[in-house]
Amino acid sequence: MTTASKRIPISERIGYSEILDPKFKTNALKICFFQPLSKETTAACALASDLVTSSSKAYPTNAVMSQKLHLLYGADLGSSVSKQGDLQLITLRASAIADRYALEQEPVFDTLLEILLGCILEPNAKDGAFQETEFAIKKEELLANIDAEINEKRQYAIQQTGKTAYQGEPAALSCYGTREDAEVLTPEFVYTAFQNLLQTAQIEIFFVGPEARPELVGRLREAFAALPTTPAKNIAYYTPSPAKTESVTVREALPVNQCKMVMAWKTANPDRYAVKLMALILGGTPSSKLFANVREKMSLCYYCAANYIETKQTMLVDCGIETENIEKTKTAIAAQLDALRSGEIAEEELESALMTIHNTMQGVGDTPSSYVSWYLGQLCRGTALTPTEEEQAYRKVTTAQIMDAAKSMQLDTIYIMECKA
Repeated sequence: MTTASKRIPISERIGYSEILDPKFKTNALKICFFQPLSKETTAACALASDLVTSSSKAYPTNAVMSQKLHLLYGADLGSSVSKQGDLQLITLRASAIADRYALEQEPVFDTLLEILLGCILEPNAKDGAFQETEFAIKKEELLANIDAEINEKRQYAIQQTGKTAYQGEPAALSCYGTREDAEVLTPEFVYTAFQNLLQTAQIEIFFVGPEARPELVGRLREAFAALPTTPAKNIAYYTPSPAKTESVTVREALPVNQCKMVMAWKTANPDRYAVKLMALILGGTPSSKLFANVREKMSLCYYCAANYIETKQTMLVDCGIETENIEKTKTAIAAQLDALRSGEIAEEELESALMTIHNTMQGVGDTPSSYVSWYLGQLCRGTALTPTEEEQAYRKVTTAQIMDAAKSMQLDTIYIMECKA
């Protein structure tokens, strides 16, 4: 990682960060919208994000838009939707080769920026509604994406676990909404939802490129000045989920050949370094306790891994197992967590976890997206650490802190996907 980022406020709820690294040969811009997950708006905004990057008033069909991007040396313009804790994160992205690599050094990025801003501020809409043909196509794609969530059984099991673990919290919702929500969407409703997003969301803009573009912040400030000025909402990026008094077990029978089990623990321990390191030692590396013991030595499962969700202070352990091994595996996983609570940490387990962290930190800056993820994470936490400083913080964690992190874990939810006869 060879550079730093400086955040410049564009308005009370819009920030701009410029990240420069001379090794890149592209200019990339990401516009991130944060808003609370809501049954009323989640599906609509997910659909709107796809609509606004597929066409616009200036380029009224996806075919016309694609042709224009092709002429810009195959520039990329698109969107993504994800979930961060109780928030829906909608990202609009645009990237193209740096101008100096164009055949005649033409202003490729300026043209792409104009297209992206046109998509946002002058979408393919009329009389307060998205254009019907493009809307129908994208609505079918959203419905297909929602229906396809069940096809990836491991991820589906994790998603189902979240519905129970975070019941009553926004995080229980999918970032795409439900089929029921999506089916009733209309061009008018989705357009209104997108306008509300522009007017109320916390917006963070990131530029990543080989050299500074001092005119960009002014161009963005001028463009977004067209949006109504509204007070910034108090966006909570990290919302710990309280553990249930008694754990809940949910079973779902599906036509699968391999059972899935996900166990969710919650913690109130604020030491994120100790908790993350503990989760890695438990099940985040090939030398972890779950992999070495539950999978390899005991042969109870096909895979068994632990992952810590910092935004909700929740640790998930998920595994693929045979029906007859469900109870044995549950007991074995709990035993490995108990071993950590007792301080049974081998030197190779700790070193493997720290090496995983080192490799992750070394990867920051490999791509423009990795830079954006890093600085966005720092922004959400309210910190300004470099990857080196982050790694040093992990290396200072003591065995006692890891034990305390393990002891703080309270079992909240167990989800079991059973094999349907």
